Amino acid sequence: MFSINDDCIKCGLCAELCVARIIKMGDDSFPAVPEALEARCIRCGQCVCFCPTGAAHLSFQPEAERTPVRPDDLPKAEAGEFFIRSRRSIRRFEETPLDDDLVMRILESTRFAPSASNSQLVRWIVIRQRQTLLELGLMTAEYFKNSPDGDEIRQQHLAAVAAAQEKGHDVIFRGAPQLAIAVVPRDYSFREDAAIALTYFALAAHASGVDCCWAGYFTSAVRESESLQTALKVKPDELVVGAQMFGHPRSPKLGKILPPRKKIDLTWL
Repeated sequence: MFSINDDCIKCGLCAELCVARIIKMGDDSFPAVPEALEARCIRCGQCVCFCPTGAAHLSFQPEAERTPVRPDDLPKAEAGEFFIRSRRSIRRFEETPLDDDLVMRILESTRFAPSASNSQLVRWIVIRQRQTLLELGLMTAEYFKNSPDGDEIRQQHLAAVAAAQEKGHDVIFRGAPQLAIAVVPRDYSFREDAAIALTYFALAAHASGVDCCWAGYFTSAVRESESLQTALKVKPDELVVGAQMFGHPRSPKLGKILPPRKKIDLTWL
């Protein structure tokens, strides 16, 4: 599983960084993983990422996936901050869907989102066609018409959303051509992993000139609606954590200024 080549300089950094503490320095001062401890590996890859000479290798990482990190490719702090702050939730989309290659490029970045113990348990469902979204919108509206969610005011609001959707006003998906849905096992303790992955999706999309918006109405419905879950092939032991509507923006890609935001609510201890 873990191996080294002749370039190893016996620095011990791989053992120091190993999250599972299974890399041991042998009597010869070379690192190794005892066979009895291999099952404890969480496949985080820290050992190979930070090896100063590239001597460390993992059997489950093909050579073609050893992508070098080039510091010159990283944005400066100001550029990185502006990129994050310039992302907008878009609700006016072009009708033309993205091609599958571009969608896959965006999804590839979500593989690098952090997850608890590097579990990587997020499963994706991607709706590729606008017509499918229209059908899901009507199913969501049907659920809202009889929704037990919330108080009377909330129920009245959902009934109004359903009525607008059935009249052809797509308030549920905002005219988006496609949808990315993040699913995790229902009994998984760290459902936040999917929310983080969805945020990575939105940022990767932003980098590719594609915009997103969190599909809140749909998410609240699909978590409870058996008909929606069946249509999406969501298993009984799975939970939809969230979804991103996405597509090319019909409004300008970037605003003229950054929007106003509340001050940070912060307690220093």
